[in-house]
Amino acid sequence: MKKALIFLFCAGVASFAATAEATQITYDFNGGINGWLNGICSEAAVNANTPGVTFDNTGGSSFTISSPFGTISLINFPYNTIGNSTIATFSSLTDYVSVDMGDYGGDVDNLYLEAYDAANILVDSAYFSSSVSGLNTLSVSTGTASIAWVEFYGVGVNNNSVYWDNFTFNATASVPEPSTMLLLGSGLVGLGLVRRKFRG
Repeated sequence: MKKALIFLFCAGVASFAATAEATQITYDFNGGINGWLNGICSEAAVNANTPGVTFDNTGGSSFTISSPFGTISLINFPYNTIGNSTIATFSSLTDYVSVDMGDYGGDVDNLYLEAYDAANILVDSAYFSSSVSGLNTLSVSTGTASIAWVEFYGVGVNNNSVYWDNFTFNATASVPEPSTMLLLGSGLVGLGLVRRKFRG
């Protein structure tokens, strides 16, 4: 009996692993950034409104907020900079990211979304070539939460002259499974009974 109860306790402790429960978060910027519905906004102001992810304009330190397609979108400022891109770094690893990108269709834009793990190794990428006005959705996905940061940009005549919107990612939170809690609780009760028996 003693061995069985001790085994139950050990099994409960060993199986007390938290599962990752994903919540999808989308930033569409339609509420504006700190009251700015149109105009130039600093990286710090944007990032103050986007918990869970930090955006970095590699060609500057600001974003232009406007509504070229009927909804609020962002574009890097200045945008006509060679090698300009946006890097989004997550506060915890994720397994899915998508972003809408595009412009007015004055030229062909090659759109890229690249996902990297914590060791800066490329784990997934997406590409789309667009010559029409509007936004296109690019997404990357890995089977497990391994994406630490993504880089997205457009390559065209005017460099990274693309708007971006609807930035979406899976945020994970640790939640213990009910069966795990039950097993652990049974093990603790069993250990208490064994202790009580040997004291008595």
